[in-house]
Amino acid sequence: MRKYATVSCNDPKRPTIRLNIGGKLLQVLKVQPTALNLRGPLGSEHNGEFTVSRGTDLDITVIGATAQKKQVSVGEIREVEAGKSYAIEVYAPSALVPGMVRDALTVEAMCSDGKVRTTVIQVTIDHQAPITMIPRGNVVFQRRDTARLGSPGAAPVRRDLQLMGTDPKTPFTITGIEVMDAPEGLFKISQRTIQPGQRYVVSIEVTEQRKERSIRGQLKIKTDHPDMPEVAARIYAQFGAAAALPTPRPNPGTQNRPKQGSSPVKLDKRPTPQTKPAPAPKVKPAG
Repeated sequence: MRKYATVSCNDPKRPTIRLNIGGKLLQVLKVQPTALNLRGPLGSEHNGEFTVSRGTDLDITVIGATAQKKQVSVGEIREVEAGKSYAIEVYAPSALVPGMVRDALTVEAMCSDGKVRTTVIQVTIDHQAPITMIPRGNVVFQRRDTARLGSPGAAPVRRDLQLMGTDPKTPFTITGIEVMDAPEGLFKISQRTIQPGQRYVVSIEVTEQRKERSIRGQLKIKTDHPDMPEVAARIYAQFGAAAALPTPRPNPGTQNRPKQGSSPVKLDKRPTPQTKPAPAPKVKPAG
């Protein structure tokens, strides 16, 4: 932290003096790590631990911790060093579907000055499927990607999917890959091993242009994992030139304006001749 102060004096040569004041703000309660991630396979309980220590000369005693959203529960609060640091265990119950949930723990501590102080730590719970696919969701090839197909020297139109095992104790291998509901030969599939039994990369490449505006397919990856024998993803490919941007229309109010720096257009101010009405015909009286 840095602050500034201006001091006035009766010195005519230097009537004001600027003082720079610097300091350091100390946290009474320090948390390590600053955020807690509980990650593990789907269907099992996840647990973790963090420490709370003093950041000043004040002694601390952790008296409790509560979860704001009730997504986790607090286990044992263990004193590591009297008055200085504590370890707190956190548990997250099992889940039926994969996904991430977040919560926040509020920790209360009694300080040696007689005041109760609190601190908050963010908790993320990641219930992972037995096999995690990255990126999640659909595999999309947009028109700007497929537009370079057939161009000499163009880079391949390709996307990579990573498959990783959640539990190192349960290795797996890919036993087969197929593309369904798509024209034969449109999508070329290949795979390579990054870490045997744990991590693989599946590549999807578009091989040719098509007359259709879009084509959909489904990728199915067979594995020998006992809890997840198949991993699936949808494939979308768009074809055709991208839509052209609309041509801006000129503003009618600015069409006849002279350009900046040019002389104004002179108009002929001669009067327009007026047409005289035709004289009425003379009628002779009957004699």
